[in-house]
Formats: sequence, structure tokens, C-alpha cells
Amino acid sequence: MFVEWVGFPNRETTAREVDDIEKLLKLQRTEVILDVGCGNGRHAIEMANRGYRVVGIDIAEAYLREAQQEAERSEASVEFRLQRASKIVEQAYYDVIIAINHTLGFMDDTELAAQFERFAYALRPGGKLLLTTAGPQCVPGGDSQPTKSWEEKEGRFILSEKRMEGSVRIERCVVIDTAKQEIVEYHEEQRAFLRVEVVDLLRNAGFQYIKCLKDLAGTAVSEKEFGVYICTT
Repeated sequence: MFVEWVGFPNRETTAREVDDIEKLLKLQRTEVILDVGCGNGRHAIEMANRGYRVVGIDIAEAYLREAQQEAERSEASVEFRLQRASKIVEQAYYDVIIAINHTLGFMDDTELAAQFERFAYALRPGGKLLLTTAGPQCVPGGDSQPTKSWEEKEGRFILSEKRMEGSVRIERCVVIDTAKQEIVEYHEEQRAFLRVEVVDLLRNAGFQYIKCLKDLAGTAVSEKEFGVYICTT
């Protein structure tokens, strides 16, 4: 559904994002990098082509197959693995871990704690974690009204409704395929987080310095906003 209706950003956008990452983290292009939730490998491949040593992990086999094929086409040297972040085993190995558009809301408390602990464990002393979160956010005083939307693509329609119940976002999607005369319904529940909750998870995992930003361009945030975290061990 994501690939068909949303898709991954193109190479130009990816290159700009990597430019921003290099500036934010003051990278020297000698670092060993772990790309968590690498998806189709777009950041991992771009960074490998710039000279970094990169490992990419994800839990979606289809994404990893696409990533490996693109790496071979572009002659990029990246090690891709089917692996959960909570199962990282390297100790003090990586200079940098990036987790871009990382979705926290599908994990339970045990796995959330375990993955952040694994991040800290896998980083060398002084190593950096760049985390950008995806999914619903809890903003104190924010609007919690339901939202509805619909899109059409080649005779297929998708209707969606999102609403918050406490700290959980509930999303219902209905896909109507007129050619196949088929209707498919999807139901998803995803926990939303306050910024302070994410910061607490990071601190409990052992990260000492945590800077919050609004975006990869380095825009400062208000007390209510969050989205990008730069953390050091």
C-alpha cells in the first residue's frame, strides 16, 4: 500500500537529505554507518556512493530485495540484512546510526526499550544516533479531530479516516478496485508519542546528549514540536 500510493522519495530528494545529514552530524565520509529501517536502501546507497561503509537493516523482505538490486545497479557496496533493530548484536562498532522516518508506534514497550539500548550498545564511544520519527505525534493542546481523505489512481479509490483515541491513532482505509469489482478494508492502530516520552526512552538507553530539531535542515523546535533527534553516547 505504501509503495503503490505514496512511494519512496526520488534520488534528488535523497541526495539533499544526505547533504543535510552530513551537515547536521559533521560527517567526514570515513564513518561506519548503520541505516535502521533502510527501506529500499535509498540513504544507504547514496552514503555508500559517497565513501561511507554502510550496513542497512529492515524487516520488509520486499524492500530489501529492491535495495539489493539498486545497489548492484549503482555498484554501491552495502550490506543489507533482514533484521529487527532490537536484535542488533555489534558492540561499539558503528560511528553513526541513522533511523530515518522510524515508526515507533507499532512496537510494545519491551521492544522499544530494547532497540534503543541496542543502538547505544552498537555505537562507539561518542557515536551519534540520528532519529527522525514517523507516525502519529502527541502534541499537548493539539487538534484531535478525525480526518478523512480519498484518492483515485487508475480506477482505484482509497478512502481513509484517522482518529485519536487517547494516545492511539486508529486508521481505517477502504480500497475500491472498480476493474476487479473488489473492496478491501484495512484497519491499523498505532501509538502516538509525546516528545518527552521519546527523550526518556533515549536517556534510559544510555544516550547522554539529546538535541531536538524540527527537520533535517536543522530548524529549531518549540516545546510542543518534535521530529528529529540527534543523540550521542
